[in-house]
Formats: sequence, structure tokens, C-alpha cells
Amino acid sequence: MGVGIIGAGQLAQMLAMAAKGMGISLVVQGPCGEDPAVGAASGWVQGPLGAPAAVKALAEQVDVIGFENELVDLGRLQSLEQAGVVFRPSLDTLSSLTDKRRQRHILQDLNIPVPAWIDLTEALARPGRLDDLGYPLMAKAASGGYDGRGLRTIDDGEALKALAESVCPEDWYLERFVDFERELAMVGSRSTTGEIRWYPLLETRQLGQVCATVLAPASVPQSVEARAITIIGSILQQLDYVGVLAVELFWAPEGLLVNELAPRTHNSGHLTIEACATSQFEQHLRALTGASLGPTDLCTPGAFMVNLLGFEDSRKTYAQEQEALAALSGFHLHWYGKRISRRGRKLGHVTRCLTGSTPAQRQQDIKDSLAAVDRIWPVSRTMA
Repeated sequence: MGVGIIGAGQLAQMLAMAAKGMGISLVVQGPCGEDPAVGAASGWVQGPLGAPAAVKALAEQVDVIGFENELVDLGRLQSLEQAGVVFRPSLDTLSSLTDKRRQRHILQDLNIPVPAWIDLTEALARPGRLDDLGYPLMAKAASGGYDGRGLRTIDDGEALKALAESVCPEDWYLERFVDFERELAMVGSRSTTGEIRWYPLLETRQLGQVCATVLAPASVPQSVEARAITIIGSILQQLDYVGVLAVELFWAPEGLLVNELAPRTHNSGHLTIEACATSQFEQHLRALTGASLGPTDLCTPGAFMVNLLGFEDSRKTYAQEQEALAALSGFHLHWYGKRISRRGRKLGHVTRCLTGSTPAQRQQDIKDSLAAVDRIWPVSRTMA
């Protein structure tokens, strides 16, 4: 069976690698032959990301099409779906999740808690509405924002005024600043037959609004994980979703709050490649092709992932650093092969399966892991 993926970045690259092990032909679509997935995939269709002509050409080579990211004009693809092209998740389902304000309405309709929020246009028209939220506020672009893009911290009324003058207010909303204890993520999946599986709850750490580290399992009470499982199950079922979906969460004094949804494989789930019985990438392909889902149990007491974020503007290959990271005992290096490094850009990641059986032992493993990586790749400089 042939699978097409719109997008050719590192997520598509890892999907392509998983596809080879499953005997699936995977073809990617994107504008640049130097994109990470092009060399790993069975084929490549050139063209602007999600351009109808390019997607039509992709559809002629595959049986089903999925997406690497949400940065696609889905409306332009409706005629292809109506003509019989199979998209998973469906364009209707995916379009309901590409706008973060629509996500909020969906979650509230499902009685799933989210941080208090208000449209920027309403806040400007009725400033008194901000009294319940207070400062500081997080300003968020409703669409297109990721890895710190489309996010602003608003400390006071003057900063809010400056924001309103620098953006299109209709495209932004404001959110109460959440004083959370932990940032968490739950990655789950749903098949074409309605089967649902989820991975262990993950603990993430963000630096500069970019995910820097991920720990599995999260060091939280079992009741917190149980609540996260209920949340992701409700979302997958109610949206008739097919594929892998990630839920980003805040564990706050008032309980679990959903930050946002990512309708695709997710950075927090990369450690599943080494740590789980079925990686998120294999699971996504299983769902897209109509197969049954695989087991998601951890194969190790725990796992820890470090994103290798760019710390300079450069065109270096970092060959020496790659070699040294690959030589670290117990670590697994994934290098994406991007041609340009920029501060905060995801160039690769390393995963270490942890052997400690208690949270305290795993924390020591994490400390040792960060120190080992930092001697080669400036994690501390990136995280500063």
C-alpha cells in the first residue's frame, strides 16, 4: 500500500524510515529536494507545500494521504477529496483543528478544561473583560504558530496596545497566564475502525517556547495520567479522528488544562522509537493504512530525549559533534540533515533509555544524560 505525506521535514523523514521497515511505499510532497525526508522516502513530488496540482500528482502514486504539519491551505484540497482522494485524518476533521480558537471551542463543548481566554478583538472592544484574566497574558496567533512563533507575553496595557498595532487583531487571542507545575503531553492514536491507543504520559520542558527535553513516564500521580487518557480518548472519538494526535497539557493547581492539540506525530513522541513497542511513526502509518494499532507499552523503565537545537546561524554539518553523540553509550542519535542551523531550530535529537526503577534513580540518569550531551552539544547554552 502506498502512503503520501504532504510535507518533507523531519517528521516525514521518520515516517519514511518507519515505512521501510513495514514494507510500505511512502512518497513525500514538498518544495525542496534538500528537505530531510526526500532522501529517506520512496519518492518525492516537487511543488509548493499542499499545492493542489502537486497533491493531485501525489494522489496518483499512493492510496492514502496524510500530513506532516498544519501549514496547508486545506480549502484548496476539497475538490480532490470530493473526487475520491483519501485524506487521513479527513480534511473536515483536520480543518477543525488548524485554528487554535476552534480547538478551544471543541474542547469546551466536550467539557475539557482549557486556560481562560478571550479574542483580542473582544478584549480591545471591552477592556473590562480582562479584569478576570489579569496580567501577564499570553497572546497567541490562532493559526500558523509553532516552536515559539505566534506567541507573545503581554505584561501590561501598553504591551497589549503595542500588540494590537503590530498584528491583525482578528487573528489573535489572549490567554490567562497559567502558573503550572509541569508541562505534559499525551500522544494517542485512533484507527479507521475506532480502535484507540495511547502512550505513557510524557513530561516536557520548553525553552524559548521550543521543546527542549522529554521524559517518559511523567513523574505525576496515576490519577493525573488517568485524566489525560480520558481527555485524549474523548477528543479522538468525538472528532472521528484517524491517525496520531498529541495533546499538550498544563498540570496546574486547578488540575489538567489542555494547552493545544497537534493533529500529527509530535516532537514529544520521538522517544517512542526506542522506548516503546510501537513507535508513534509506525502507529501513524498503521492508522493511515487501515491496519490495527500496535501496543504502546514502554519497553524500558523510562526514556529521556534531548532536542539538539541550533545555537548559531551556520551551514556547518557538525560532523564531529554527530560522531561524538553517536558514540555515547546508551544514546541513540537522530540527525535530520538540515542544511542551515539557526538558534532554536531542531537539527536532531538523542534518546536514552533509562534503567532506574524509581523516579529518584531516573532523575539521576537524566542529570547524567544532560551532562554527557552538554559536553558535546551546548545544551546549557541553548537552554539559557
